[in-house]
Amino acid sequence: MKKSKVVKSRLLAIHQSKVMVLQKVGKKRKYTLPGGIKKNSETEIQALIRETKEEIELDIVDLNCTFFLSLVKSSTEEFINRNYYYIHMEPMAINVKEKEKFKKVLWLNWKKALEHMDRSDQLAVKTYFKNVADNFQNHVKYGHKISSRIAM
Repeated sequence: MKKSKVVKSRLLAIHQSKVMVLQKVGKKRKYTLPGGIKKNSETEIQALIRETKEEIELDIVDLNCTFFLSLVKSSTEEFINRNYYYIHMEPMAINVKEKEKFKKVLWLNWKKALEHMDRSDQLAVKTYFKNVADNFQNHVKYGHKISSRIAM
């Protein structure tokens, strides 16, 4: 039996210690990050831009997004690769387009959001705030070079 391969792109929109999340409709894990499944004809960043635009009223530009993490999950039936990108932006009111899936867009303290996210999103958010954010601040303050990719 051939495994199905799924590639997903996810967005971490960050402002200081806050992360933008989508509040899901009627789910136990009530927060998720914007993004979704890549189509065959797309790159990962094109999928991220398209999916974000479909889910919420936010038009991101690929030059503003930085790839930082890839998480892979494999079972006997499928192979899932989740690619995470981050962008720094000011919190703003953003409307939901896919109202059957999401209630609203929220800007939450990253530690408070974690308990209501799935494991992959939790790991990506933790990795960002414990590694990338500190390196980013050092780069801004001292001019240090930041690694462009963290792969797990």
